[in-house]
Amino acid sequence: MGSFKRHVKRPDLNQLIYGGLIAVVAVTVVYPFVMLLIRSFTGGVSGDGLSLIHMITRRQILKSLLHTFLVSLSVTSATLAIGGSLAWLVVRTDIPGKVLIERLVLITFMIPAYILGVSWLELFGRNGYVSRFLMSTIGYGGYDLQYYSLTAVAVVLSVHLYPLVFLALKSAFQQHDRSLENAAVVSGASALQSFRYITLPLVMPSVASIGLFVFSRSMANFSVPALLALPARKEVLTTHIFSALSALRLQEATILSLLLVILSGSVYLFYRTLQSRTNCVTSSREAKEPKIYNMKNKRWPVFFLVLLFQSFTTILPLIAIILSSLLKRWGLPLSWEYFTLNNYKVLLFNQDFSTISFRSAFMNSAGYGIIAATGAVLIASLTLYSTYQKRHMRSRVLVALTTWPMAFPNIVLAIAAILAWNRWPIRLYGTPWVIIITYFVLFIPICMKQMSGLIERIDPTMMHAARIYGASPIRAFFSVILATILPGAKNGWLLCFLIALREIPIALMLYSSGQETLGVLLFGMQSQSYGLEMTSTLAVVIIVCTMGGHSIIQKSKRSIRYVPIDTSSSE
Repeated sequence: MGSFKRHVKRPDLNQLIYGGLIAVVAVTVVYPFVMLLIRSFTGGVSGDGLSLIHMITRRQILKSLLHTFLVSLSVTSATLAIGGSLAWLVVRTDIPGKVLIERLVLITFMIPAYILGVSWLELFGRNGYVSRFLMSTIGYGGYDLQYYSLTAVAVVLSVHLYPLVFLALKSAFQQHDRSLENAAVVSGASALQSFRYITLPLVMPSVASIGLFVFSRSMANFSVPALLALPARKEVLTTHIFSALSALRLQEATILSLLLVILSGSVYLFYRTLQSRTNCVTSSREAKEPKIYNMKNKRWPVFFLVLLFQSFTTILPLIAIILSSLLKRWGLPLSWEYFTLNNYKVLLFNQDFSTISFRSAFMNSAGYGIIAATGAVLIASLTLYSTYQKRHMRSRVLVALTTWPMAFPNIVLAIAAILAWNRWPIRLYGTPWVIIITYFVLFIPICMKQMSGLIERIDPTMMHAARIYGASPIRAFFSVILATILPGAKNGWLLCFLIALREIPIALMLYSSGQETLGVLLFGMQSQSYGLEMTSTLAVVIIVCTMGGHSIIQKSKRSIRYVPIDTSSSE
């Protein structure tokens, strides 16, 4: 009997972990997408036989598709021009106030896109601050800006996304080999020729990569077009999907979701391909000592122009949001007698100010975010551990499946969740779990991104040493792997939690009565009896929470290399 026990083969812990991960990913990530795919080609629940080709040939769909491409192309062009110029000025010139410029860029990065859209309405809308300023100063009453338009969508998204381009190209300018530029200058080339023939070709892979990413994120955004384009009866693909679902045209919403996945996913995969190639940027010892171009007497004029731009894109929107939150009613003159803190009192402490109370919405957002972020950190850490232990094909497949949702627009994740969880075998639609699971799927790639770089630093001999000294695989995992990736896990968890506090499309399409989140409250507040003053009050609270969380993440830069994650997709 004792001999039999000695020869019984114990299950391999790594195989058990891998099998469990595959099961979780198959149910939460793969299954909803498969249901989206099946419903798109089988007529959905309505059985009307609509096909993808038939759908996209409709005139209204073609207009939405055209609007989507025009907005995305405009945003990509504007962000590359703005972010690239600022990155070059900060890295390669002697412009003053570099720290101030970078901090304002990061503040812009932290402001949710929807809130930037609200500030756009407060600044440039009818009876907005700009209109009132022009009337009071020069008596100009013919102000007629198209504040509800596709142009407004492109402007707001450009302001929201240009920091991503700035951060990416700043890194590219800092890392590439500058000895080639110096050689060109020594050979008689001017600074402009050196930039055109040396610098630009070297950073072009980074430019193309981040440009594709911005294009994909612009295409996937829902909240800004819903705020600024729908009132003008202009639709993009994301808002068209929302309109179709609101009208119970589930088959149309399903097919359009698949179309959006094909377009956005293709662009995102192309971006990932280019991004992998940009890791081969040449570098040298001299690259650590960048050549600074002397701007001479242009330094201060250029700095003031940059500061003026950032004042209009960052400082002014923040001031507009704060001022509006302090007004007794939107549209009143900016006079002390009309300022009040009562809006904050009503929002934070009065249960009856709206059909949805702030406290219940906050508790829902926080609860869903805590559960989903914790689960995402666990799955991401175990996935990285599995990959670290044995780097073979099945591990790469697992990593690909867990990072796959990064290419999906949030509104498509919501449609897939509706199709997957509204019937047998698992009916979760109408419960908080459908929101939590969809958040979980959204958060896994974010956590993977935060921790993947850290696990590469682990010396494989450390795990062998831990096992030699008697540590079990679990003990070795906690002592070596988890201890190393813990800073990234904390950052990933906090970032996911912050996204849950302001996420709009997933919660908006999946919530039932009593499950409203802060994003649902923010999106629906204008349609209720409360105007821009209460919307601004909630926006200020969300901004404070977001900036507080990001400041905590930034402090961890001292211990790890923090990689900013785009959050625009959360809207």
